[in-house]
Amino acid sequence: MEPDNFDARTLAELPTHLSLYRRDIYQRTCLSMISTGIHKWGFVVYRCTYGDDELWNRYLTRLKRFCHDDLVENRRAELLEQNLDWVVIEDRVMLDNASRSDMPRFRYCLYVDKQCLDTVIQFQEANDGTALFKSSLPPMVFAFIDRTWTPDGTDGTDDDDDDDCGEYEVEGVKEEKDGEEEDEEEDDDDEGEEDEEENEANDGGYPLIDGCVRKYVGWMYCNAIYVGGMYEHLLQQGLDDDESYQRPPAIFPRGKRSMPS
Repeated sequence: MEPDNFDARTLAELPTHLSLYRRDIYQRTCLSMISTGIHKWGFVVYRCTYGDDELWNRYLTRLKRFCHDDLVENRRAELLEQNLDWVVIEDRVMLDNASRSDMPRFRYCLYVDKQCLDTVIQFQEANDGTALFKSSLPPMVFAFIDRTWTPDGTDGTDDDDDDDCGEYEVEGVKEEKDGEEEDEEEDDDDEGEEDEEENEANDGGYPLIDGCVRKYVGWMYCNAIYVGGMYEHLLQQGLDDDESYQRPPAIFPRGKRSMPS
């Protein structure tokens, strides 16, 4: 049986190389904190609707519970919850009804407007304890936003000085790959097909969203039950990963459900 590291209760007890984590769903989250020395992980959450404080509290409580449940299921609650930092930004004057493009933000952040907030109602009404999988219930939804995106494409640079308190070092680990070797012997035909698909996505032809007709529009709706795992997903693939990205109004992860227009 393969050894694992799930008995670790501090980051110091964990290995420093990706290959030694094996079945750990949160392997890159752990490695990011170890490699950067920043022993925090989590997301900035922008509240952009202020008409119902009670509903907002229900939403935020449920969001944190989703993350907790995923950590428990994947045997990382004892280790990672002590490092989890929810940065919730509330400013009625600046953020009430703020659009995604107007909002100040970090590299990646969660955006909750009234449409997203109302989805907690449909989830909680359907969640009567009989569903075998919460993923089968009407989703509670938030939007992920990529600060570096522009209508002309994604600007991979990060020149702002005020964003190092946000979503912690996501692009750092993604770029390092922790010593993993790139596979340089991919099949030429497969490469050609991937390049062709990427070119089609970049060439446009999609319905106009935020002034963009390309596939990637810098944000995505996400089923909130996956909030914890999305941190790991961003470390590994980023938001603009062609295979996993769901163009609005489709909802991540599979795009089989959509937000109403």
